[in-house]
Amino acid sequence: MFLKSLEIYGFKSFADKVNLEFSDGITSLLGPNGCGKSNIVDAIKWVLGEQSTKTLRAGRMEDVIFNGTDTRKPLQVAEVSLVISNEERHLGIEEAEVEIKRRIFRNGESEYYLNRNRVLLKNIRELFYDTGVGKSAYSILEQGKIDQILSSKPEDRRYIFEEAAGISRFKVQSIEAERKLAKTDENILQVETILKEVKRNYETKKNQAAKAISYRNLKKEQFSLEVDVQLSTLKSYLLLRESKIEQKERHERDYEAQKGSLSNCDQEIEQMQDQLRTLGSERITMQTELQRLDEAIKGKADKLDLLTQRFRDFLQQKDQAASRSQVILEHIERDTSEIDQKLDEMADIDASVVQLEEEMARNQKALDASRAMLLGHNEEIAGLEAKNLRLDETLEELSLRIKELTDIIVIQLEEKLKQSGYNLQKKQAARADLVEGIEHVKKTLEEQMQFLKQLTHTALSSQDLVERQIQFHQSLGIALGRIQTLFQTYEAMQPSFLDELISPEGTISEKHRLDDRMLSIRKQVQSNRERIAYLREENVRLSQEIERYQDSIGDQKVAMNQLLSQKSAAKEWVSKLQRSVTEQEYQYKDALKLAETAQERIYETQEDIRSVEGEVKESKSRIASLNADLKELILVIEEQSNQIRAKQNQKNERYEELQNLRSEKEKLELQIDQLASNVASLYTNFFDNYGKSLKEFEGRMSEETADIPVLKARLDEVRKSIDGMGYINQMAEEEFGEVKEQYDFLTKQLDDLNKAKADLDSVVLQIKSRSEELFLASYKQISQNFQEMFRRLFGGGRAELTLVDPQNVLESGIDILAQPPGKKLTHLALLSGGERSMTAVALLFATYLVKPSPFCILDEIDAALDDRNIGYFLSVLEEFARKSQFIIITHNKHTVMGSQTLLGVTQMEAGVSTMVSYRIGNFEGEQVILNEQQQAVSFDEEGQSLGGS
Repeated sequence: MFLKSLEIYGFKSFADKVNLEFSDGITSLLGPNGCGKSNIVDAIKWVLGEQSTKTLRAGRMEDVIFNGTDTRKPLQVAEVSLVISNEERHLGIEEAEVEIKRRIFRNGESEYYLNRNRVLLKNIRELFYDTGVGKSAYSILEQGKIDQILSSKPEDRRYIFEEAAGISRFKVQSIEAERKLAKTDENILQVETILKEVKRNYETKKNQAAKAISYRNLKKEQFSLEVDVQLSTLKSYLLLRESKIEQKERHERDYEAQKGSLSNCDQEIEQMQDQLRTLGSERITMQTELQRLDEAIKGKADKLDLLTQRFRDFLQQKDQAASRSQVILEHIERDTSEIDQKLDEMADIDASVVQLEEEMARNQKALDASRAMLLGHNEEIAGLEAKNLRLDETLEELSLRIKELTDIIVIQLEEKLKQSGYNLQKKQAARADLVEGIEHVKKTLEEQMQFLKQLTHTALSSQDLVERQIQFHQSLGIALGRIQTLFQTYEAMQPSFLDELISPEGTISEKHRLDDRMLSIRKQVQSNRERIAYLREENVRLSQEIERYQDSIGDQKVAMNQLLSQKSAAKEWVSKLQRSVTEQEYQYKDALKLAETAQERIYETQEDIRSVEGEVKESKSRIASLNADLKELILVIEEQSNQIRAKQNQKNERYEELQNLRSEKEKLELQIDQLASNVASLYTNFFDNYGKSLKEFEGRMSEETADIPVLKARLDEVRKSIDGMGYINQMAEEEFGEVKEQYDFLTKQLDDLNKAKADLDSVVLQIKSRSEELFLASYKQISQNFQEMFRRLFGGGRAELTLVDPQNVLESGIDILAQPPGKKLTHLALLSGGERSMTAVALLFATYLVKPSPFCILDEIDAALDDRNIGYFLSVLEEFARKSQFIIITHNKHTVMGSQTLLGVTQMEAGVSTMVSYRIGNFEGEQVILNEQQQAVSFDEEGQSLGGS
């Protein structure tokens, strides 16, 4: 079993699909730092099921998806496929190749595939149990994993030994069995709790079922007694009903005789009432006429009131029309006056507009003048600045010329000094001699002065004095001659070429002229700058004036707009008032016409009032005549009514007798109906209570039964017994059957759970026993191999593995002690980086001797090794490469040259990793690295390709 290929798409820096083909033996993975070599290791761990984002060097699992660069957009999915050769069937699948694929989307959803079939992460992990392959097995060894193996707690190192011992699967099975055992304990506790409750319910339902049976027997007896009581009652109801029917028939005959006598009396009363109705009709006719006349009078009165009111209204309308015409006339005069006033205001506004236009013209003229002056200043400033630029260029040229002259002066001085033989020391010596001679003369003169002052105090002869003076003048002449000689010597020391340099045609004079010209130009530039500053100040003042003029013009435009708005408003108001005056003139004419119309209506209303008053007088005369005729008719009606009342009283007496007979007859009918209803109720109630028809038992009516009181007494006893039983669960027998079935089921389930618990305890014990045997055997073998491999890699020394807790083999941590050659036996923390790496490699290869992993990925574990240790490491690695496949990420050239195949990782595009492949070949008798075009290539210390040949 070995790795055949790895396909990466969208994982970390691999934006494009990349396919890596692996071969047997040792394969080195090369590339510069940061190109994505470790991303390949992360991809293998990730496809094998790694879930730790920290191990994958990511913040979230979605961070493994390519996140884009400056030129590429982020991808939405990452996918890694790993193909493993399974020809020897080390994996539990009957296929020669196994493809494992993992895919993740931006939303965090992950998918796992095994040979293109969707599976769970659990299935992937179970596939590699006890093979040495997996996300955390010893098939992948990184620099960080070395620190984890050597620096972590002893308990954290167990996974290597467990994987080599082949107990990882047992450990998972043990954990699963213990989990099931804990679940079984929970189920037993739950079943015991339910069984306890069901048992309590079982006893309750059992008692309720017995009570229900007793209740059912009593109800049967109660039903039999109820039937006897109901049949006896039914028999008495039927006998009583037959007696009542006979009484009813007798009363019906008496009722028909009395009813015939009452009919004759009704006919007489009807005739008398017809006569009374005729008289009543006449009375109603007369009353209707009286009412009509009365209503007519009232109507005339209302009409009279209405006409009177209309008369008053027309008078008021006439007055209002006159008043309104006067008011309208006043409004017309007031609006006419206001129109004249508004016209005067409009004239004033026109005058103000003309004045504002003149002021605006003056301000605009001043504004234009200021702008012209500002423009002139700006042009002058531009000219002066241009002139200053030209002068600055001239100054620059003069400055360069002066610098050249200065250099020439220095060179000429140096040459002249050399030609003249000028020596500063000789000059200083000549000067010192000259000064000394002058000082000697001064001293002689001072002594002579002292001598002359002392003549008054000394007695010298004239001869001595003359000799003394001659001697003084001789020595003075000698001293002056010597000074002359010394001066000539000093003057000869002075360089004569200085006169040439400072002559009008000399270089220094030319430099002075240039300096004077530069000074003149600088003054002119300064004058121009002062003029520019003055013009700019004037421009600021002009800008302020322009802004002030613009503000004034703006304010004047606003005032102009306001005046025009006022004029427009006044014009509109005048137009409105003129329209109002026109309308009011029409209203004035209408008011005058309305007053004339009201006067005409007044005359018409007066005529109508006189006509209505005449009609009212006629109606009152007719009412008096009808009232007299009505009084006579009322007397006749009262006499006829008295006769009818007497006849009616006679009829009422007979009717009362008839009602008594009918009442008795109806009472008997009610009693008969009640008895029939009672009989029906007996049948209905019996059916409602017992669900059976009483007619089924009517055959027992001919049988001899006890009296009703005796039957009812026994019935009461039975009812009391039933009532004394309290609540009866009618479903108790069925519920008891269900509870009994549940009770029996739970009892059997509890027995099964206890048996399952015992079986699981036995399985856990067997797994732990077997795991302990396998672990101890592998541990001892690895410990022995570790000592030998340590000595081989270090060329001597000693190493030990010890169990922290030998009594608890399956949980005990494992300590590692190492003693490199020439050092004391010590813990790993005190070893150097290279020694720690070699110790980890020794432990890895010791494990491989017990159970080799089909393939192994080593990520820069040789980084801390020197050339000597690299040699030890490669010799052992080549030996193990005959059995396992090794993929090494390295920067070490010795490791690279010890590989059969090279895979290169690079970034042609920033942030995007790509792959190239190489192999080791022979060229002119030496091992070289060949690329895909069979060209020899070389690499620098950082893994960068230096080209091919």
